[in-house]
Amino acid sequence: MEIMERQIHAMQAQLSAMKKEHAEEIKRARAVLAHQREEAENNPYGTRAGMIGQNGKGSWAVAQPTLAPARTAGTPYGEITGTPAAHSSLYGPLRRGQIQVGGVRITLGGFAEAAGIWRSRNTGSDISTGYNAIPWGNNPTYNMTEFRQTERQSRLAALVEGMISPKLEADGYVETDFQGAGSASNSRQSNSYVLRARVFYGELKDRADDLQILGGQNWSLITLYNKGLSARDEQVPLTIEAQYVPGFNWTRNSQLRVVKGFDNSRYHVALSVENPSSVPAGTPLQSNVTYRVTGTNVNNPDTWYATDIAPDVIAKVAADPGWGHYELTGILRFFHDRVSTNGAGQNQTTVAGGGGGGMILPIIDKKLYFQASGLAGVGLGRYGTSNIPDYTFSPTGAPKALPAANLLLGIYGNPTKALKLYGYAGAERVTSREAFTSGGKGYGYGSPLANMSGCNTELATACAASSNVRTVAQATAGFWYDYLKGDYGTVRIGAQYSYTYVDSFSGVGGRPHTDDNMVMMSLRYMPFN
Repeated sequence: MEIMERQIHAMQAQLSAMKKEHAEEIKRARAVLAHQREEAENNPYGTRAGMIGQNGKGSWAVAQPTLAPARTAGTPYGEITGTPAAHSSLYGPLRRGQIQVGGVRITLGGFAEAAGIWRSRNTGSDISTGYNAIPWGNNPTYNMTEFRQTERQSRLAALVEGMISPKLEADGYVETDFQGAGSASNSRQSNSYVLRARVFYGELKDRADDLQILGGQNWSLITLYNKGLSARDEQVPLTIEAQYVPGFNWTRNSQLRVVKGFDNSRYHVALSVENPSSVPAGTPLQSNVTYRVTGTNVNNPDTWYATDIAPDVIAKVAADPGWGHYELTGILRFFHDRVSTNGAGQNQTTVAGGGGGGMILPIIDKKLYFQASGLAGVGLGRYGTSNIPDYTFSPTGAPKALPAANLLLGIYGNPTKALKLYGYAGAERVTSREAFTSGGKGYGYGSPLANMSGCNTELATACAASSNVRTVAQATAGFWYDYLKGDYGTVRIGAQYSYTYVDSFSGVGGRPHTDDNMVMMSLRYMPFN
């Protein structure tokens, strides 16, 4: 009996120890689960504790992160707009803001913006300033300031990628905002501004031959690039202003582009055939000159379309030798009209174009950068952000390309990880008059007979400055600050000041000029970056 009692007491002691150990095990498991819930709430994409198993000390192992950090395009502009990366890896881990559907990977991007705008002259513009709408002194709005709030630059973006073979990649990219205006759009009650396609293209990338073929709407090849010549690597100014800076060369339009890389992508050559849309100025001497048509069917019936007969052709060479990025660009354009007489007529074509280049220099690596770009030639107004005209008319009514030049200088950098500063100075100019006299009247562009006598008198009608603009120049500076940044995205604050100067060719009464001071504020939320 005594032996049995000792065995029972031993078993009871052992059972008590097992109960105690089990209670401690449950306590540890509950602690891990509590920590796991806390991590899921506070850091859903980071490292999480998991009930994988015990090690020799009875603690719990830790699981690896479920998603890799998000990536944006490797450009300053891509960072502030949430643009998906230009050089992604479809064999790498799934990243934040990405969805995998079979063999196709979808990357989301974009931002929501609340912006405020103040201008010293009332241009009637939203977030994209009409530089050609800055009023002259004869207009009452010259003496009126302007304030607006807007969300219309808010952007939605999606990149869809897949591998056709281990070396051949296909992708499609769409980028939209709300800067379109329909017939019912207004700012009085519910604005109803419409969604528009900023960028929408498909692309094939042959990694084995370093070859890219792009078709659809994208930034023009004439745009300065940050590195190489890949789509979504464009070096767009960092401004809140959605019309960017005078001197910046760009369009976004339909194109077919081929890019070939050499020497491990240190050098690239590219050719792009792009949708033309020339901008005329002045009134032809002849009364029956056809140089534009009204939109029909799915084209806008409230505007006109140029009578171009061939696409704009742009060629570019880019080099990334190890320090800096360098480009040389050439462009060829074709302007076309028809002079009609009773029962007959004659088509007339003018070939225009020019060239330029650009560079980006890392003054202090990852801290301070300098950029410069420019373009010179004839008939290049469309490719400047101010939209000065491309051509006027000769005495025969044929298109006469306007000589023009533009230049943009910029400096930007990151003094801290959360703060980005920038400053730009740029100008666009029609470099000489293209005018003639007939019957005592001035024709063409920049005529010295143009009446400028009333440009500084309110309500005067004698002011031809807006149709004879010579120079648009601007200096601007601003910052972007990451107020919050984490697994739920980034909240970014920005501010910008700019001074814009516009003058015209001299005429009867002098050479008038106008200007505008602008202040813009932005609050952006980027949910996927």
